[in-house]
Amino acid sequence: MAAEFRQLPDLEIADYHAALPLGPPDLKHGVLPNGIRYVRLQVSQTARSLNTSCGVVHRYYVKTCAKPQKRAALALAVKIGSAVEQDDEQGVAHIVEHLAFNATEKYANHDLIKYLESIGAEFGACQNAYTSADDTVYEFMVPTDDENLQILDRSFDVFAEFATKIRCSTEDLDNERGAVMEEWRSGKDSRGRVAEAQWKLIMQGTKYAERLPIGKEDIIQGIPASKVLAFYKRWYRPENMAVIAVGDFADPQAVVGMIEHHMAKCQASGDNAKQIPRYELTPHSQPRLSAFVDKEQQHANIHITFNHPRGQISTPAAFVNFLQDGMFQAAVNNRFYKLSRKPDPPFWVGQVATEQVTKTIEGYILAATLGEGGITRAMQALLVEMARIRLHGFSEKEVRKACTSMMSDVESAYIERDQDYSQDLRDEYVRHFQNQDFVVGREYEAQLSKTLLPRISAADLQKLADRFKPSSSCTVKAISHNRSVSTDELQRVIAEVQRQEAAGAIEPLPEDNTPTRILETDPQPGQIVDRKEYPVFGATELKLSNGMRVCYKKTDFLGDQVLLTAFAPGGLTEAEEADFKTYSMANTLAQELGPFGFKPEVLADLLTGKRVQLSMSESSYWRKFAGENSPGDLESGLQLVHKLFSHKVTPNTEDLQTVMLYMRESLIAQIRNPATSFLKRSRAINYGNCYYFQMPELGDLDTLNVDAACDHFNTCYKDPAEFTICLTGQIEEDALLKLVEIYLASIPRPSDAAPRTIASLTPLPVQFPQGVITEDVKCNMVMPQALAQVTFPVTLQWSLTQLQEPHWLQYVCQLLEMSLTRVMRFEQSKVYSVSVSPFFGVQAPGPSPQLCGDLGINFSCSPANTHHLIEAAVNEVHRLQEEGPTEADVSSLRSIEQRSWENLQQENTYWQDMLASTYMSRSYQMIPDLDEVYQRRLKARDEVNAELTAKALQAAMQRCLPYPCHQRYTAVAMLPQSSLVNRFLSGLSTIAPTTPKKSGYWLLATAAGALVAAKLWKRK
Repeated sequence: MAAEFRQLPDLEIADYHAALPLGPPDLKHGVLPNGIRYVRLQVSQTARSLNTSCGVVHRYYVKTCAKPQKRAALALAVKIGSAVEQDDEQGVAHIVEHLAFNATEKYANHDLIKYLESIGAEFGACQNAYTSADDTVYEFMVPTDDENLQILDRSFDVFAEFATKIRCSTEDLDNERGAVMEEWRSGKDSRGRVAEAQWKLIMQGTKYAERLPIGKEDIIQGIPASKVLAFYKRWYRPENMAVIAVGDFADPQAVVGMIEHHMAKCQASGDNAKQIPRYELTPHSQPRLSAFVDKEQQHANIHITFNHPRGQISTPAAFVNFLQDGMFQAAVNNRFYKLSRKPDPPFWVGQVATEQVTKTIEGYILAATLGEGGITRAMQALLVEMARIRLHGFSEKEVRKACTSMMSDVESAYIERDQDYSQDLRDEYVRHFQNQDFVVGREYEAQLSKTLLPRISAADLQKLADRFKPSSSCTVKAISHNRSVSTDELQRVIAEVQRQEAAGAIEPLPEDNTPTRILETDPQPGQIVDRKEYPVFGATELKLSNGMRVCYKKTDFLGDQVLLTAFAPGGLTEAEEADFKTYSMANTLAQELGPFGFKPEVLADLLTGKRVQLSMSESSYWRKFAGENSPGDLESGLQLVHKLFSHKVTPNTEDLQTVMLYMRESLIAQIRNPATSFLKRSRAINYGNCYYFQMPELGDLDTLNVDAACDHFNTCYKDPAEFTICLTGQIEEDALLKLVEIYLASIPRPSDAAPRTIASLTPLPVQFPQGVITEDVKCNMVMPQALAQVTFPVTLQWSLTQLQEPHWLQYVCQLLEMSLTRVMRFEQSKVYSVSVSPFFGVQAPGPSPQLCGDLGINFSCSPANTHHLIEAAVNEVHRLQEEGPTEADVSSLRSIEQRSWENLQQENTYWQDMLASTYMSRSYQMIPDLDEVYQRRLKARDEVNAELTAKALQAAMQRCLPYPCHQRYTAVAMLPQSSLVNRFLSGLSTIAPTTPKKSGYWLLATAAGALVAAKLWKRK
C-alpha cells in the first residue's frame, strides 16, 4: 500500500485559483428549494452556494462509509451561534440547543433521550450537540441494520423537529435552566477563566468579544421564554441549515429521499430571511498586552496571538498555503522542542499553531508553558525564534524533515482511505457547509499533497514568519498564579527583540548532527523455538529462545496500524514501602533521560517521518510498554524494544537538573489545584491511607534517590523471559517472524534472572472502610464549585465456571449512570453530567474466589446542592435495589451494550486489549489456553444477555453492591472554604446569646471584623 502511494503520478494543475472539486465521486450533495430540487455533484463540478429567501432551502450531503459497520453518523448543522445574539440574549443560542432534546412538538419530558437510549445511541455531555460563536451542530450516531431503515428515517424526522418545531414554554425553559447553569459553572474553573479572558482580549473590538457561547449567568437564570422562542424563530430557518449523513448505506439514494421527505416540509416562521451578520477582524498595529493572575493557575503560560483575516481553503493556491502552514509548524515546533530540552530551558513546552478563532478570523499562535517567574524569558525565546527565521530562514535539512513528516501523514491517510470513520467524514462536510473549506476525498487529496509538498521551498516557509510580527494584530497574554510580571515588562521584551532583529544581532541556528541508526550494529538473531495457533481467537503464539513470548493477531481494520502491548508481572508493590516514592518516579525520570540510549530530542529527529511510538509504565502489579507503529516502521519499533532491554539508563548532572526542576514545578502546580486536596482525601478514606495511593509531595523530591530510581527502571526491563508481547493490526507474517528473530529473540537474558510470577505478587494492604463515612473537604477557590464522589465497595464471586459477574457489574454501572442522569439532570436539573465507573486496581491478580474493588459515582454541582445530591444518588441506588429497573430501561441497556459490542469488534484496540487482558487474567493462570479462556468469556457474556431482565438486574444490584446500600459507602465532597471574615463571624455566632442581642456583643463583633479587615487590607 505504501508503494502504491509512492507511485501516484503528480497532478497537472492548470489553474491554481480554480475551485477544488467537492468529492469524492460517490458523494451526493444537493439543495431542497421547496423540496423539489436535487443535484448530484460529480468530481468535476464545484460546490455551489445558493442564496435564497424563498423560504425553504436545506442543503445536504450523503456519503457511504462502511466504518463502523451498520452505523450512520448524522448531523444537522445550523449557521447560528452566539455571535447573532443581542445584548439581552447572551447564552440563548446554547439554551436552544438544550431545549431541542427535551421540548419539541413531538418529544417532551425527555422522550427523545429515552428514544436515543433505546436504539443504543450515545447521549451525554458534549456528545450530541455543541454551540460555538458561529454555529450550532446536532449529532447522532444511529444503527442502519433495522428493517426498512426506520431508525434512520426517524432520525431525520427528529432533525426536522429541531429545525422548526422546538418548543419554549416557561416550564420547558425552567426545566433546562439548572443543567445550563451547571455547564456554565463547570467552565468557571481556572482553565475556563483563563480561556474567557484570552477570548475577550484577542476579540477586543469585535462583537465576538462579548458573545461567549455559554452566555451570562443572569440571562441564563432570568430570560423569559418568549425571548428564547423569538430568537429561535428569527434564526432557525432552512436556508441556514444543512443535513449531513455519512454511513453504511446500501442505497444512498434512499437516504436522500428520506431527507427530502422530512426536511422539505420545514417552513421558516417568517417570510423575510434575516441576514446573518458577519463580523470581520478589526486590525491593530500596536500589541495588546495583559498580565492575567489567577491564584489557581497551575503553570505559568505565555500566549501570543497574531490575528489575520481567515480565507477559504477552496483552491489549489489556498491548499498550498495550508501545506506551507503545516510544514512551518513542524519545523518551528521541532526547534521549540529542542529548546525545551536544553539545560535551564526558557520553557517546558513551546508551540506554534494555527487556529480558526471564528468564521472570519484566523489566529497564528505562539504559546509556552514555563516555570515560576520565567514569563519574560519564555516570551523572548518565542519571539526571537520568529525573528531568527525572518533573518536566516530554515536550513534545507529542516525543510526536508518537515516535508518528510507531513508526507508520512499523507501516506497513512491514503493507505487508510477506505477505512475512514463515518464520524470524521461527517465532521468534514459540516466544516464544508460552515466555511466552504475543501473536501475532495482522500485519494485526490493525497495525490494533490504528494504533488505540492516537494515544491515548497525554504524561502516559502521563511515568508510565513512575517505573520508573527508585533504589528500584525498581536495580543500578548501572560498567565500566572501571582503578579510576577507587568505589561510594561512585556512591552520591553517586544522592543528588545525588535531592536535585536533590526541590528541583525540574532545568530542563525547551528546545525546539529542526528544519528542514522537506532542500533549501532545488527544483533545476532535468536530463534523461534515454539509456535501455537489459536484459531478461535485468530492469533498465533511464539515462544522465543530467550524465554520471551510473542502473540500476534492479523486484522484489516486499519491499513496503517500495528498496536504493540507488552507486560510482565511484578510492579510497585514489590518495592519496600520506604523505596516506593523513589521507585514510583523511576519511569518519569527514565523517559526524560532517554530510555533508548538517545536524548528524547535526538530520538525525535531520528524517527522523523516514521510512525513509531513506545512508552513505558509501571502499576501496582505490572510492568508494561506499549506503542503504535505503521507496518512499514515496525522494524524501528522492535529496534526500540531491543534497545530498551540492552541500554542502561544512568543519570547525568546536566539533564537531571532540568528533569528535577520540571518535576518540582509540576508538584507545586498540582498543589494550586483545589481538586488536589479533594483527591487526596477521597483516596485516604477509601484506601485507608495506603502508601500506594498517596500523592507525591514536594518533600519526596528532596529524598529521591536518583541512582536507585534508575537502577529500578533498568531492573524492570532486564529479563525478556518475564515479558509477553502482543501485536495486533496490519501484519505481514513472514516479515514479522524475521523481525522477531532479529530484534526480540536476540535480547540476552541476564545471568541472575529470577522471573516473577503472578502467584508470588505482594498484595496491597487495603480494605474498604466499614459503615458510612461522609466528609467535606473545604478548599480555597476563586469561583465556588463543588465536586462529589460517592463510593461503594464491590465484591464479585469468581471461579472458572462463574465468569458472569463482571458482565453484570457492567450493566449495573450503565443502569446507574442512566438513572442518576435522569434524576439529577433531567428531573432535578442540578447537574450537567454524572459518571459511574468501577475500579479493581487494588486486588492482586492471582487466583481468588472473589474480585474486590469499588464503584464510584462522580459529579460536579452548585455547592448549595451538594449534600442533597449525594443523598439523592444514594437513594436512587437504594431504590433500584428495592424496586429494580423498568423493562424499558433493560431494553435500552441491552441495545446500548449490543451496539457498543458490534462497534468494538471492528477495532484493533478491542482485540489488542482482549489479547493482553486474557493473558493477564485469573482464568489464564488456571487454564493457559487463549481459545479456551476467550470462549469462556464469550459464553459468560451470552449467558448474562440471555438472563437479563428487570428482576435479574435488580438482583445484580443487590449482589454487586452492599445491600442495602445505605449501610456502607463513602461520600466525599469538595466545597469552597468560607471567607476569613465569614469564618470568624461564624465562630462568634457559636458563643452568641440566644436571648435578644446585647449591644456589647455586637460591638465586640464589629471590632473583631474591623481587625480582620485591616489585616486583609495590609495583606492586599
